Amino acid sequence: MADDGHPAEDYLRPKLQDLISDGVRAGFPQDEVIAVLISLLDEGPEEDGEMR
Repeated sequence: MADDGHPAEDYLRPKLQDLISDGVRAGFPQDEVIAVLISLLDEGPEEDGEMR
């Protein structure tokens, strides 16, 4: 991991890359996987009933 002063980014980047790769291996186009992830992030947890 690069020590660029953004430890959360350094932690999350490989997990996000793996998630995108998993979606592509499942047969979804990469741009669709990314679009869905962005949409899910925009919705936020409160819209999924997961706000605690």
